[in-house]
Amino acid sequence: MSREYDFSEADKNKCLLWCARHCCLCGKECGVNIEVAHIPGEEESSDIDSAIPLCFDCHAKIGQYSTAHPKGTRYRKEELKPRRDQIYEQYTRHLVPPILASILLHPYGLPRVGFRLANLGDFPWAKARVEATVRLGSKKLSVTGDKHGYYSGEVPWHLNPKTAIDGNFGVPIECVTSTDILRVEINIKIFDIYERPHRLLPFCYTYVRESKDQRGNLIPPYWFLEPTSYENLKKNS
Repeated sequence: MSREYDFSEADKNKCLLWCARHCCLCGKECGVNIEVAHIPGEEESSDIDSAIPLCFDCHAKIGQYSTAHPKGTRYRKEELKPRRDQIYEQYTRHLVPPILASILLHPYGLPRVGFRLANLGDFPWAKARVEATVRLGSKKLSVTGDKHGYYSGEVPWHLNPKTAIDGNFGVPIECVTSTDILRVEINIKIFDIYERPHRLLPFCYTYVRESKDQRGNLIPPYWFLEPTSYENLKKNS
């Protein structure tokens, strides 16, 4: 008998694949003795992020706390979700191939920006969703010319083994004439063959405009990698 907030069978299957039928609290292998339970406080949600696979004993434990007799420390979702994700990661991280993402100079120069995304592994394939954000000085801008949604996270990139994909997007025309610092922040989420998302840490590329050295020699423009997020750069600027 199904309940209103039951998880879909497809989502239950994902959860069991992601944890390889291990309890996401105690970590033991369960075989058939496992249940896809609700995170406490999220019993009225059927979203997969509210699910946690548990053995029978741990399923009982997460509900064994009486506010009338508060002894010990009850399980909270702020603890259970990271613990669940730790178990998921333990059994899916081998499915994530090494991925390399780079911002490149486009042959036509600004306002076009080159981008390369590569699967450097021999196995397996993966999918990726890419979000690019333009930062001109303190202004947040959107990329231009992205008619397919490759750089807004809408359309997944198919990354077969040993394959590099070269693409490009545009930045607003004001980025060409402005003297403000131009940066592009990249956020990437990788989806393994079991459709589990793995978010990479965000990183920025800073654009160095064409200039001349002390002898008057031309220094062509280039992009360089900032190994952190825009928010961290902003805090320390």
